[in-house]
Amino acid sequence: MNGQILLITDGSPSADAAVQMATELSLGLKQPLRAVFILDEGWKNFLGDEWINTSSTRMKFFHWFEDGLHKHSEDVLAEVAEKVKEKGGQVETEIKVGKTEKVIVELTAEQETALLVLPNPHATAPAATAGLRYNLNSLSKKVKCPIYIGPQ
Repeated sequence: MNGQILLITDGSPSADAAVQMATELSLGLKQPLRAVFILDEGWKNFLGDEWINTSSTRMKFFHWFEDGLHKHSEDVLAEVAEKVKEKGGQVETEIKVGKTEKVIVELTAEQETALLVLPNPHATAPAATAGLRYNLNSLSKKVKCPIYIGPQ
């Protein structure tokens, strides 16, 4: 088995369990671990309520919201890196923006990937509260590597 172990995380409990599995596999197989947080670009289609009545107010709101998303993703990735380092491993972390499935496919193609580790898309609250959404059936047809899905 050659290539990276690619972990897509969203900070949910399902993703936390997937982090543990990805870390163990990375250490056991001596493969590099790459953790990615994907900010789905769909949030940019979000329309404000009537109180966002000027473009200036709307843009301030969008910048505030985007900054919050970036801060959250940085915090999640820092926590992942800490957990991996506690186990004696190393991890490369990264934030990507785009359509979730498209970004995942591109990440597996741009660098040889031995295993893709994902949080469970069918997890129920609170596991799904972080909001990573993808269609597993569609994704599995586009990705050429094995996929490990975190627990519900």
